[in-house]
Amino acid sequence: MNPEETRQSAYQNIKANLDNLFSKGGIPNIKGFQKTIRDLKKRINLLETGTQFFATSLEDVAKAELAVARLNGQLQAYQERYNWIQAKLKENQ
Repeated sequence: MNPEETRQSAYQNIKANLDNLFSKGGIPNIKGFQKTIRDLKKRINLLETGTQFFATSLEDVAKAELAVARLNGQLQAYQERYNWIQAKLKENQ
C-alpha cells in the first residue's frame, strides 16, 4: 500500500466512525478533539524528525512514510469534523 492509499484509508476509517457516532446523537467533546489533533500533530512531527536521525535503512524510511501518511489521514478527518463543530457552534450563538 502506498502512502496516499494509506492516508486515504485512515481518513475514511476515522470519518466513518465519527459520522456514525454523530448520527446516533453523540455529543462532541471539543476539548477531546483539540487534544487528539494536538497529539496527532506531535506524533507526525516526532516521526518526521526522528526518521531523519534514526532511520538505518530505506525500509525504516518507508515504514515511517506510511505511518506519517496514516496519521495525516487521521488528522485531516479530525480537523474537518472539529471545524464543522466550530461552525455549528458559531451558527447557534
